[in-house]
Amino acid sequence: MDYLYLSSRAQRRAYRYSLPGMYGQSASTRFGNASRTRDIARDSEGLIWVATDDYRTPLHCYNTSGTMVSSISGDVVSSAAGIAIDNEGNLWVSNNEDGIICCIDFLI
Repeated sequence: MDYLYLSSRAQRRAYRYSLPGMYGQSASTRFGNASRTRDIARDSEGLIWVATDDYRTPLHCYNTSGTMVSSISGDVVSSAAGIAIDNEGNLWVSNNEDGIICCIDFLI
């Protein structure tokens, strides 16, 4: 099944919609609810990584059901703005605070 991932800064959530046929938020899966979403990436195992404006834990990782399974603290990345996952599964994060793009090793 194909999915479309969207975020709403005003609602402080990211959503997953099943394709084809999106019929409103009632048909969506919510990811998180505490901070404004800045970016979303999906890894090869289906985990959803969400960069937020939460300075304590700016990176959240969710399974396909919308349950948070991991997070990365602000001690590692203080202001996550963008995220990407390369073909080897490395998590790349841009940090607004210092302008650095870093690769983060993670185990879930």
